[in-house]
Amino acid sequence: MTKELLEQYPDICAEIKELEQRMREPVTDTVSGSSEDYPYTQHAVSIKGIPPDMAQQREILLRQKLEIESFIALLPESRQRRIAKAVIEHGKLPPWPKIARKLGYPPSAAESLRKTYDRIFTDCK
Repeated sequence: MTKELLEQYPDICAEIKELEQRMREPVTDTVSGSSEDYPYTQHAVSIKGIPPDMAQQREILLRQKLEIESFIALLPESRQRRIAKAVIEHGKLPPWPKIARKLGYPPSAAESLRKTYDRIFTDCK
């Protein structure tokens, strides 16, 4: 797990939501076909579906989301879990004084929380 991936959590969730919305509106196209029997009359056939790359992208994002959630759940200390959960709500460059207040710490604890967050990733290497 990397800091960068963890901090992308809000964007990953938003992209999953966007893809799922687009997947509800299937792509429609018309192709030519013919009957199986002689005289093989040509006719139009309408097809519907979602582009395969869209489904693949959704699966990749879902795996990343699950990886992040599993990583947080397996952190050894509850303080680390709470900090990581607060960070994924804000994404990149989290406002540490705001996170400190949210977690019930005084704003002066912001630097301590940031260092604890950084240690999560140095301890995992």
